[in-house]
Amino acid sequence: MPRLEEVRADLDAIIDESVSVVVARRNADGGIDAAKLALAEDAGEGFRDLCRDAMEDLERRTGVAYTADAELGRGEVSVLDDDEDLAELSDLTSLAASAATLPITPPRELDLRIQFYAVVLGDDSRVLLVRRTDPRIAYRQGRWLAIAGERLTRIEEPAFSFSPGFDFLLGPAWALILTQAAFERLFREIGLIEKHVRSWVKGITDHLPMEAASEAELLSVAHDDSRTWRRLREIRRRGHLAHVDLAEVRKYAKKVGLEPTAIVRNNKLVFDPSERFSFLHLLNEDLYKGPLTDVTFEAQRKATTESS
Repeated sequence: MPRLEEVRADLDAIIDESVSVVVARRNADGGIDAAKLALAEDAGEGFRDLCRDAMEDLERRTGVAYTADAELGRGEVSVLDDDEDLAELSDLTSLAASAATLPITPPRELDLRIQFYAVVLGDDSRVLLVRRTDPRIAYRQGRWLAIAGERLTRIEEPAFSFSPGFDFLLGPAWALILTQAAFERLFREIGLIEKHVRSWVKGITDHLPMEAASEAELLSVAHDDSRTWRRLREIRRRGHLAHVDLAEVRKYAKKVGLEPTAIVRNNKLVFDPSERFSFLHLLNEDLYKGPLTDVTFEAQRKATTESS
């Protein structure tokens, strides 16, 4: 896992290189439509200042792994750097790579249904600084607006406002999640969960049979629940179920106080959405019984401990 000092060094190396701003949304085919905004020189410097602020903010942060149990605390950022992590973000990496060749679009010609915007820094090696937001200021043509000035001005063209701060950063060899809720919501909104969730579920079904209805329920829940897809993602990456059979699943369920027939029925796994966390914690070996109380507990941040 790269240290945040290394990430800041990567940003510092390109902070004075080219800067672009793209706005984007998911299209009907499941891809990403993006447009690059025309920037006046002072606007470009303003966006560089936002990037410098992000670099300074990293000095006060601590990097932690992005695991199934990840819930960022104050001052923490999640660091992703392995090949699978970055492959799941390849649609956004492609956006950074294409920023130089995107046609420049005047703001008045934009489709205003924007899901996120990104500042792209760098000439050859590029970093994407992303915020999940619609920067457009809602207005009706001819409405009177006061925009941080001393007098009201009639605005006849689209107006945009870009707030300080970013939700995640994406470089060639790393990604940083700064605002977990915004990152995970955008991950869903631009179709990345839909694109990958079936492969995550295969981390179970490639090794243990599951009822067809249960598999469909699991896919449906995972689309909308970040804790579910994060757990599925971790199960697939660990790959441990390749060495497990249903008899061992039943035995483990009984050991931690779960009813085995609620997990395995007719020699197939059964998924009940109302008990999804028991099901997934069990398959990820996150449950144990306290030796003093005989009460079942969930192990916390187990994956972090294993990777350290």
